[in-house]
Amino acid sequence: MPRISRKGNTVGQTIATATTERVWNCAVYARLSLEDSGRKGADTIETQIELVSSYVAKRSDLSLYNTFIDNGASGKDFERPAWSQLMNEIRAGRVDCIVVKDLSRFSRNYIETCEFLEKIFPFMGVRFVSINDGFDSHTSSNRNEGLIIALKSLVNNQYLKDTSRKISSSIKARRERKEYIGTHAPYGYQKSKVVKGKLEIDESQAIIIRDIFTKRANGMSHYAICNWLNSSGIPCPSVVLRSKGKIQADNRNRSGIWLYRAIKQIIRNPLYLGHLVYGKSSQSLADNKPQVWQSEDDWIICENTHEPIVNRELWDRANAVEKERREIYASHLVGKATLPKNIFQGLLVCGHCNSTMQRSHSSRTRPNGKYSEYYYYSCINPHKHQEQQKQQPIRLEVIYDLVYPLVTDALQTASNLGAIIEKRAKQQVNPRATLDAEITRTSQELETVNQRIAGLYESYVDKLLSEMEYVNMKTVYENRAGALRQKIDHLSIQATTIVDVSKSNNQWLKATRDFQNPSELTREMLVAIVERIEVYSAERVVIVWKFKDEYALLESYVSENSNIYTASTTTGRKKEGV
Repeated sequence: MPRISRKGNTVGQTIATATTERVWNCAVYARLSLEDSGRKGADTIETQIELVSSYVAKRSDLSLYNTFIDNGASGKDFERPAWSQLMNEIRAGRVDCIVVKDLSRFSRNYIETCEFLEKIFPFMGVRFVSINDGFDSHTSSNRNEGLIIALKSLVNNQYLKDTSRKISSSIKARRERKEYIGTHAPYGYQKSKVVKGKLEIDESQAIIIRDIFTKRANGMSHYAICNWLNSSGIPCPSVVLRSKGKIQADNRNRSGIWLYRAIKQIIRNPLYLGHLVYGKSSQSLADNKPQVWQSEDDWIICENTHEPIVNRELWDRANAVEKERREIYASHLVGKATLPKNIFQGLLVCGHCNSTMQRSHSSRTRPNGKYSEYYYYSCINPHKHQEQQKQQPIRLEVIYDLVYPLVTDALQTASNLGAIIEKRAKQQVNPRATLDAEITRTSQELETVNQRIAGLYESYVDKLLSEMEYVNMKTVYENRAGALRQKIDHLSIQATTIVDVSKSNNQWLKATRDFQNPSELTREMLVAIVERIEVYSAERVVIVWKFKDEYALLESYVSENSNIYTASTTTGRKKEGV
């Protein structure tokens, strides 16, 4: 180790205070899938939190901000409630470090894991720690660690597919034994504690089921039945499950009230005749096949597997009314405008209460014989709105006019960025090579500075430096080392951006590539790039895009290249996108 001579040494005369170690605002993240829950020898949420919290408590550079738990969430993707909350905290600047027990608790998706560890987290300045894997993105200096983490992630991905195959085989075997395979017993039933896969009647709920069938058989509408149930204070199925601790949240019904579609599903369900129904949907993670809902003709019905709640005569009468009402509704459309495709289905949510917005339509025939109709959207849960939040139903045309400019602007942004990529590809200068060279040079300088810091103490022990000289020089070198580390971080972020753009592998660009210069909104377009549309009023909507982090990466790139790109602007009513 080189030592420092006192000859010719010029140092300041003021003793500087020691540099303060950075303290990271840390979030503990724990996840447990349904497959692991209750399995002998399986991990638990409690053990994960205990391990990670203990680790954080022992680290002086980590300060616990909060704990985020996804209990019963699959690791196949990042569509998890607690994870979404955590990402919102990161975007707000309240969290800059994530600690997990091991990589499998973070994700089992190889591609998305690599995206987060190599691109998104470095870009957002987030430190990531996986305790059992011995990985810390802040202190990692070995380039092979990234490869090791990627390989572990690939193993987790294969584990997920293998688990999918085993679950599929188990479900198939249970179907052959005519067992009920649902996670929770359907409303009106409870799972037998004696016979596995057997349903038994829950008489407290079965009374409600019989009343629903009776009222429908007597001609009462779905909405009238809902009003009767809600006014009578009868809790809906999701509220019952939450009260028993069976579910943490239910995205299908955030309102906590009876909805017309629940009545429709109950009346049409052969389960209440004592029959089990299989094959309503199909999915295979092992074969990369997403969930697809099957038509009723493709359902597999096993008869007389459990005790019925209603008899055949009552079930037939109620479903005869269902059929009659459908035929009446269809007859109104004969010779008139056909019901258009609902391009916003499943995408519109109320900005005030986060409930689903449903489409309704109204029609009239004028005295001159001209038929007209219009469609509108309204919140399914308006009674929970405060007085200043109450709003009238919003016409389809109004929402369309608000959303269309936002979507076209986003597509134009992607198109302009694609032009920049093409232009850069034709340049002979490789910007990534230049950045890599600068990162290498800066890293070498940092290593030299660190060596000098280490040699200072030896010089102080050997009395080659006084205490004042030692403290002053150590402060100078540490400040220089800190500046070099910041420079390396900044250059690494720039390099990540260039990799994303120059290779044209940004997921946002891929999603928008097939929808350039649209003349109208289409269902396919919205599903490809929009996660949800929050409707606040007839003047304001907010679009939450899919691939938000990838989109933020592009926006940053655009701002840094403003000399060659001019962002498009919007006019008219207030429009937003996030």
